[in-house]
Amino acid sequence: MAVGPVERLSMTTMTATPALPARRNRVLADRLGGSLVREIALVVGGTLAMIALARISVPLPFTPIPVSLGTLGALSVGTVLGARRGLISVLGYAALGVAGAPVFTGSNVGWAFASFGYILGYFLVAAIAGLAAERGADRRIITMAPTALVSLASVYIAGLAWMIPFTHMTFTDGLLKGFVPFIIGDLVKAAVATGLFPVLRSFFR
Repeated sequence: MAVGPVERLSMTTMTATPALPARRNRVLADRLGGSLVREIALVVGGTLAMIALARISVPLPFTPIPVSLGTLGALSVGTVLGARRGLISVLGYAALGVAGAPVFTGSNVGWAFASFGYILGYFLVAAIAGLAAERGADRRIITMAPTALVSLASVYIAGLAWMIPFTHMTFTDGLLKGFVPFIIGDLVKAAVATGLFPVLRSFFR
């Protein structure tokens, strides 16, 4: 049977047109996001997770900075939600605390306290973790481990930059009171994240 010019053109067009790629789930939350309502729910959930984890804290007698799970919260929302949603979640958490809601560690509200810089550092943690997760870093232990370590370490950039002038400490005292006491805890948090998120990604591909 002969093929006419119209049919031949149609077949050529169909052959040359690539199939549309399926929507990729770059981070875990992409499996649930999409509609505006779901996006809002994800961000609100991230903010609530930040509040819950940041409130778990232990004050230390020799430093104004408490041990807190806030950094793990920022790492988690960044990894699960991605950079954009994670940053908005952290912004919601920080805005509530600055406005006077009791969401920060201890009795801290507002911004005029020594550990506020670490709260600003949560933005760095969420951004680094989120950007790395969007590139698949949370899929394997070998890539999640350095992601967790770098993300958690970034909190000290803003944390120390705020705490040292706020408390009139020397740089050495700032390191001894605002960094050294938390190294072991951060290693534990990094280990938890390294073991947890690749497993979650293996279940929700």
